[in-house]
Amino acid sequence: MRLKPAVLFGLLLFYIFFRGIGSHGLIDPVEGMNASISAHMAGGGNYFVPKIGEALASGSTMGYWWLSVIAIKLIGWSEFAVRFVSALAGLGMVWVSAKAARPYDDDPMRKSWLAACVCAGMTLCFIVSQLSTSHALYSFLMGVVLADVVLSGGNKHKLSSAHWAVSFAFISYGFEGLYLPLLAMLIYCVISEDWDMMRDFFTWPGGIIITIFVSGLYFVLLVFTNPEIVHFMRCQNLTYTFGGLAGIGIFLFVAFVPFHGFIVRAVYEVFPREYPAQKSYELLMLVWAGVFALAPLLSGDILSLAACVPALSALLGRKIDSWLRQRSFTSMRYAVMLNTVIVIPVLYFFLPFVTHNFPVIEASMMSLIPWWLAVGLFMFAAWYYTKTRQPVKWARNVSASALLCLMPLAGVVNLSAGMFSAHDVGMKLRDMVKGNDVVLQYGVNHPSMYFYTLRNSRIISADFTPGVSEHKFAAPESAISQLWGGKSRVYLIMPSDLKPDTPLPQNVFHITEGEGLLLLSNQ
Repeated sequence: MRLKPAVLFGLLLFYIFFRGIGSHGLIDPVEGMNASISAHMAGGGNYFVPKIGEALASGSTMGYWWLSVIAIKLIGWSEFAVRFVSALAGLGMVWVSAKAARPYDDDPMRKSWLAACVCAGMTLCFIVSQLSTSHALYSFLMGVVLADVVLSGGNKHKLSSAHWAVSFAFISYGFEGLYLPLLAMLIYCVISEDWDMMRDFFTWPGGIIITIFVSGLYFVLLVFTNPEIVHFMRCQNLTYTFGGLAGIGIFLFVAFVPFHGFIVRAVYEVFPREYPAQKSYELLMLVWAGVFALAPLLSGDILSLAACVPALSALLGRKIDSWLRQRSFTSMRYAVMLNTVIVIPVLYFFLPFVTHNFPVIEASMMSLIPWWLAVGLFMFAAWYYTKTRQPVKWARNVSASALLCLMPLAGVVNLSAGMFSAHDVGMKLRDMVKGNDVVLQYGVNHPSMYFYTLRNSRIISADFTPGVSEHKFAAPESAISQLWGGKSRVYLIMPSDLKPDTPLPQNVFHITEGEGLLLLSNQ
């Protein structure tokens, strides 16, 4: 892209990606766990021993927590700070998608623009960029590896940042950052019977030294400082999938809105029909996207599906540019037709009728309606400019309409966060808790409560957060009565529609209510 349009495009995306990340509370348990661990480290905790207060935690996202610590210290103790890294990584995903789409075989400007718009407009890219998790950072780093491999052109020295990215992905996400890109390259080399890519990646001593030194040093430091966490690095990352298998299916569909038909058509054209397959950038991107799409389904960490977005966006950018450049409107018609057949029945007929089964969808209805309208505008523009055979206007206006789909998504995330956040209660407690005051969570477990209060809270009749050893803070029902009559001030957090099995003694003071939670006190 030329400099001026690229700068304007970047500023627009910066506004869209950053404007809402500090306007809503942390979504528990995922964001609450990550933010609380980062807050503990920023407050003087051990950088190699993740904790939520005094409760030990496990995970493979140390690098992400360290970056969040830096953001907290630079920006301040806020939701904006702990989401800053993810929002920045989301912009990075758009950049590496544009970069990967532009091998120097012809004019790269339009294909880079299309790839960037596809990535930015894809729902999954925006979702992970708005959450305090390591998934956006992991996806960005995997996109850096892909872009470097595509653009190296046999020059091994251009692969240095790919080796750095692989090492940092291991530090910030886990072993997947090491072996999945290598697996994708291996499958591509087997399919095409061209081993130059693997040879270049593994035979440059400088790159191997970078990967082994950085990854090995990090692993050795973990072994000496926190050997227990090494055993947990192969565990699933904590994520959330609402509604079981049906919820996962809806998430997988929504993740790639509004490009389903274009993805199907591009995969159909690129999919190899003979062995060995003819080597091409598009085939590498297809294999890469396939590996990073299958891995989360096997691991259970559905948000890591975002790692396939840069490769898929680069593939679509190149294919759409090829269709427009060659005036192959037959392919465009098939893509638009498939998009209509896939998206309209599910998005406009199925989802509205199942909102009562998925409260997270129903809660964000006020922003989902304009999002549906924006998707409809995208589909109409794609149909109209394909029907009238206007390739220049197709590239410009359809790309712009894809970006319009982003505007309501910030509201969707904001409204959905209200169901899983303890922001109001947490902020109230931040101003009130002092000295020997006791915080009890009854029937709920919000890891974000530590982020808001920097105080441990005892858990009563609630499930523990996976990966956090909170058992020492578990308390029986009788603890309420015992503590309530003591000298310490007790704050009780509970769902608004729940009553304790053990009746509370007298002197129950109502403090505040918000986001489905009730805050009570004995004094």
